[in-house]
Amino acid sequence: MSEELMFLLSGLMFLFVIFWQTRKDRQYLFELERRLEEKEKRLYELYDALEDIIRNAFPEAEKALHHTNTAIHEVQLQNPGKNLRRNIDGGYNEKRKAVILMYKSGSTEEEIAKKLGIGKGEVELILGLKNN
Repeated sequence: MSEELMFLLSGLMFLFVIFWQTRKDRQYLFELERRLEEKEKRLYELYDALEDIIRNAFPEAEKALHHTNTAIHEVQLQNPGKNLRRNIDGGYNEKRKAVILMYKSGSTEEEIAKKLGIGKGEVELILGLKNN
């Protein structure tokens, strides 16, 4: 009978340790989730601040970009197939700017490729061309 009691007590202690560790792990995960949400909120604030800085530092570029996009759209409506090359180049330039900005902010080539939905080789090519 004492062996059965010892076995039962050992099992109960084991269950107690598992419940205690699970509770501790859940608290740790909640803390990590809270910290991640804070970091994500801060990251969005930094993106907004960066956009404001760019808008304030280069107001003429934003006006020119808006004017160019409007003109391109009007030309597309008149002759949709004629300016395909211009549209491709415009998309490439935006992608190139995004790659370079993300790389300068500390993202790795793999992270950039994943976030932009492009291949790692394309990211490497853009960064390689930037350095030349």
